[in-house]
Amino acid sequence: MGSNTNWNTDTTNILKFHKNFLGIIGLWALNEKNVFSRIRWFLSTMVETSTSITMSLEMIQHCNGHEDAMDAFLLGSSSVISMIKLLLHRVYWKQKSILVKSIIHDWTYVKNSHSRDIMLKYARVGKLGSSIFFCFGCASVVSFVSTVVLANINLPWTSETEIINKTYERKLMLAAYCVFGKYTSPFSYCAVEALQFLQIVVNGISQCGNDGFFFDLTMHMCGQFTILRMNFNSLGCDEFPHRGKLDVLMKRHYHLICLSHYLERAFTLVILAQVLMSVLVLCVEGFLLLLSLEMNDALTAAKHSVFIISLLVQLFLYCFAGQTLEFQSKGLAYAIYESPWYTFDVSTMKNLPLIILRAANPQQITAGKFVAINFMTFKEILKASASYLSVLRVMIKT
Repeated sequence: MGSNTNWNTDTTNILKFHKNFLGIIGLWALNEKNVFSRIRWFLSTMVETSTSITMSLEMIQHCNGHEDAMDAFLLGSSSVISMIKLLLHRVYWKQKSILVKSIIHDWTYVKNSHSRDIMLKYARVGKLGSSIFFCFGCASVVSFVSTVVLANINLPWTSETEIINKTYERKLMLAAYCVFGKYTSPFSYCAVEALQFLQIVVNGISQCGNDGFFFDLTMHMCGQFTILRMNFNSLGCDEFPHRGKLDVLMKRHYHLICLSHYLERAFTLVILAQVLMSVLVLCVEGFLLLLSLEMNDALTAAKHSVFIISLLVQLFLYCFAGQTLEFQSKGLAYAIYESPWYTFDVSTMKNLPLIILRAANPQQITAGKFVAINFMTFKEILKASASYLSVLRVMIKT
């Protein structure tokens, strides 16, 4: 089933945005064998590599003050994560392709209206989460571009001295003044700004597009586990032989477990890199927030606060997806136990403990196989960050 498969209306509503958005930089799994898609992926990887190198050099030289050096650190961290997501896509594109094809199959052959309603419910949650990620990406692009536009526009109240300074030291979208220097030539300045705009766009699509796609995939998987649990509950409510229907449900359960493993394998290293970098950036941003509050710099404090909130929302959505998948997959064991198993034949009843034992082991999304991504992990991150900030606050005041 390729990318040119005939999709129904539901499939188009769910996947068309991801296909178009991720396809810009060659991250759509079903287009992986397309030559032009691979070229776009290669160019995007080169762009992100240039961003990482530029920001690293800026941090090392820090010729324009500590504030720009810290901005370069944050931008460099984001570009590293973006590059990791781009590179790992080439490694795990087959798993993503299998997951996308399963979504197409589920929406094409949905059996009844009740199952479709459940799928629509989780699809709306997935679309909400991916929309939040998309808004973060758009906000970051707009913030960088608007900063440069406002800095280079001569407002009516701008003094002549400030106009002269703007002419000789123009504002860049990314803090790379040590690398690119002071460009007075309009052509050189426009070329640098065009490159940086491309770097920002690629970073936003790679980060937010990949995160939103993961959230949508996980929500669809949660919907399928919910439908399976409903089918186990209705085992004794139809006229079909229990043995035959139980075999079908067992195969479906095994299929969902395999898909969960594909989901885990495709994103576990991405999530590990994202969590580690987010925790590091949270600590740095928290330190800068405390310093700006100590110096009564409200504007800088607001900027760091927005960045911290954005990171926490991103981590929360990851943990929400992992927690929901864990809860829905574990609920199968209770659904099987609550079914009218006492009305089944003896051979069918003998299979139920094995099914319950397998269902009692929930499917989890982990960060590099080290820690499960759920609300407990999110709570521990919050506790560790709060403890770190409390110690820093005491040290700053003393």
